[in-house]
Amino acid sequence: MTQVSPNYYGKSVYSLACGIADFLGVRRDCLSKIDINGKRIVLVVLDGAGCNILKYAGILDKFQAECVTTVFPSSTSTVITTLFTAMTPGEHGILGYNNYVKVLGSVVNPLRFSTPYSPGRDTLKDYVEFSRVFSNVKSYLTEVSKDKKTAEVVPLGIEQTEFTLATHGRTSVTRTYLNVWDAYQEASRVLSEDYDFVYLYVPDVDTIAHKTGPYSEATALTAREVWEAVTRLANKFKNYTFYVTADHGLVNVSKDQTISPDDELIRLLEVPPYGDSRAILLRTRRNIRDYLASRFSSSSIFSTQDEMLKLFGRLNSSVELPDYVVVPNDDSAYVYAYREKQQREAGKLKGHHGGLSEEEMLVPLLVLNS
Repeated sequence: MTQVSPNYYGKSVYSLACGIADFLGVRRDCLSKIDINGKRIVLVVLDGAGCNILKYAGILDKFQAECVTTVFPSSTSTVITTLFTAMTPGEHGILGYNNYVKVLGSVVNPLRFSTPYSPGRDTLKDYVEFSRVFSNVKSYLTEVSKDKKTAEVVPLGIEQTEFTLATHGRTSVTRTYLNVWDAYQEASRVLSEDYDFVYLYVPDVDTIAHKTGPYSEATALTAREVWEAVTRLANKFKNYTFYVTADHGLVNVSKDQTISPDDELIRLLEVPPYGDSRAILLRTRRNIRDYLASRFSSSSIFSTQDEMLKLFGRLNSSVELPDYVVVPNDDSAYVYAYREKQQREAGKLKGHHGGLSEEEMLVPLLVLNS
């Protein structure tokens, strides 16, 4: 697989975030920025709808969408945090699906704000604030002047989670929906009320691509229906400029490997492996690069400061970086089974993301009504 590095100094999801922050009157010290045009804008994030899936579905060429890079890891929690902080992952510190948090001495899932050992959502909020655990997550929406009207349209159930509130939940108005058709109706109601900025998030492509793979007919059909709903919205509301993108693509995985608690690797680490199935983050006091190169022979191993800068962008000294990053170069996924149920369920997902392949890293950027 060809690896693609995140482009923090050019056109990317990161530079789009910096442009939106600037549009809303919030200044960020960014490495790059896309100039945002229009008096009112809509940011549409189609979870999982990478360029590979859109091309397979016949959408990419039809709409001539540009392909840009997302950030690393190519994981929803990292990308959404970048989109609403206008910071690189190395600055905001959300480094994938699971994160090591030094103040807790534990691995934490930021989307669910719980430990991987707990199946619930927001199980930590009764004991510690999200802002203390992830202190570098500073949403620019909290700095928008009161004369700017902002809104979000998100799936029912995520609107009041700790992660949402920390990233994009500080809009003037929040509307929820049940499915993509309901999303169209709710978004239409919001857009008819003349907001300065509207965020629309649709998870359907990611959900089905995880289950059936990125190149299944079910995934292609879902992508077409979601894309058609977005373009109908843009055609209906010409007074808004639509910026349509995705957080990541997905890759088919046929080598799903579970790392068990009694694995030799675990004895070499300070904490269990974290990150994503295709972006394994490791902490250790030992020099294990040769061991990792032998153990993960079909993967790239990153450990130097220059390599971390390339992966995570500009670095904040308070962010807990891993000592090693393992990224598969083939169709492998590595899952550490925190719970017995995870070990039983390993291998059920056909689509994965988090890594550096073209399929995972290249996402669309389409501007409608510019």
